[in-house]
Amino acid sequence: MTTESPLAGDNAPQTAPQASGEPAREPQDDDVQASVTLIPVTLQFCNVASNSNLSFTFTTAGASWSLGAKSGDSIGFSYNVTPVSANGQSCIQGIEFNNEVLTVRTGAPAQSGSDQPDNAFTVTLFLQVREGVDYLQGYCTLNNEAVVRVTFGSLVPVQWRNGRISAVLFAPRSNYRPISFTVQGARPGNRIEVVVSAKRGLGKVNWSLGPDFSESNGIELVSQQGLVPLTSMSFTDNVLTFVTTPADDASASGGPGSTLQFSMNAYITWAPDDLTYVYLRANCNSDVSVLAQVSNRQPQSVSQADTVFTL
Repeated sequence: MTTESPLAGDNAPQTAPQASGEPAREPQDDDVQASVTLIPVTLQFCNVASNSNLSFTFTTAGASWSLGAKSGDSIGFSYNVTPVSANGQSCIQGIEFNNEVLTVRTGAPAQSGSDQPDNAFTVTLFLQVREGVDYLQGYCTLNNEAVVRVTFGSLVPVQWRNGRISAVLFAPRSNYRPISFTVQGARPGNRIEVVVSAKRGLGKVNWSLGPDFSESNGIELVSQQGLVPLTSMSFTDNVLTFVTTPADDASASGGPGSTLQFSMNAYITWAPDDLTYVYLRANCNSDVSVLAQVSNRQPQSVSQADTVFTL
């Protein structure tokens, strides 16, 4: 498959909403059915050089890139549509992948005058692994300064640099999903709540630190403005609460009158296992926006009324 960007400076996201984080079974031939697991993968690139060719090649038998299962609003492939994606103009000229190889071509920098390898972007795909495959090995070709932060499902991210690459794999837990969201437009001293719930009578859903194994990713807070602009953060079973820094502290980093932005990665868990959707609601001022994404589903804005997110 080949995904091309008409111009290196284009800013439009390129997506193919054809994937799901659910494990899948598919026939391999007429006589044998092999169990296949689909693991959502997020690759966050930074310090990538312009006019370069990046490649990732798997050498582990039974592991391959995939668009995932065809299901609803899932993203099979995406470029810079996740809440934690880098901002700015696209540096991509083309992206190609087959079973074992993913190749990314970058173009010339949008503005001349800097030779620093400072391009950053995010790509999501799926990894398809056969039954019994619990690790991944291969190699990648990057410029020496480049770093790729790779997240497999609910696992702690690994960092890949030029040379050999590897990762330990766990099959996705059926009743856990990673969820990431970005808060924008907040003002100093704002209180922001993100509430998760399920339709009455269908089941229960809670915020979580992730599946109960040592490689679970837990909770992560990130700011694109330096320090995370929060005085406090807390969570209960159903409510995440954030209080942004007061005016004096906020103006020190962003200037007077500037708005605040931060991102968070967390998990939700639910019962029974066959629950298919949950609600998210943002309790905040109307000028604050919250963009959320459940696993590799399409991101969407969280409103001040219950907003449906499929699992």
